[in-house]
Amino acid sequence: MFRRKIEESPLDRLEREANDDFRMLDELGPTHFGPEHLMELYTQARERLSVFRGRQRLAMVIGSTAAGWIFLAILANVFGFKWLSFGAFGVASLSFAAFLFIVFWQKKRFESRGELEYTQRIIEEELRRRAQLRREANR
Repeated sequence: MFRRKIEESPLDRLEREANDDFRMLDELGPTHFGPEHLMELYTQARERLSVFRGRQRLAMVIGSTAAGWIFLAILANVFGFKWLSFGAFGVASLSFAAFLFIVFWQKKRFESRGELEYTQRIIEEELRRRAQLRREANR
C-alpha cells in the first residue's frame, strides 16, 4: 500500500546530482557550458516551464471546481437537498485534495516558477554575451 523509499547510497546520490545539468548550471554558472549544451538546456528549461504552466493551470481549474462544488453543496443544503449536499461536499473534498496534490507535486518536481524562469534567463543572457563577443571578435 505504501511505497518504501529505496535507500540511496551516497555514491548513487552523488551520481544523480552530478548528472543534473540544471543543478550544475545553478552552482557553476553558464560559463562552464558549451553553446550547444546551453541551447539544449534552454530547450529543456522551456519545456519544463511549459509543463509547469500546464500543471499550474490544471491545479487552478481543479481548485475553482472545488469552490463551485462547495457553493453547490451550500445551496443544496439551504433548499433541503441533503443527499445532494453530502455528495457535493464529497466531490469538493476530492477536488480540493487533488488541487493540493498537484500543488505539492509541482513544488517537489520544479521548486518554483521563478526558478525555472531564472534558469532560462541566465542561459539567454550567456548566449547573448557570447554572440556579442563573437561579433566583436569578427570586426
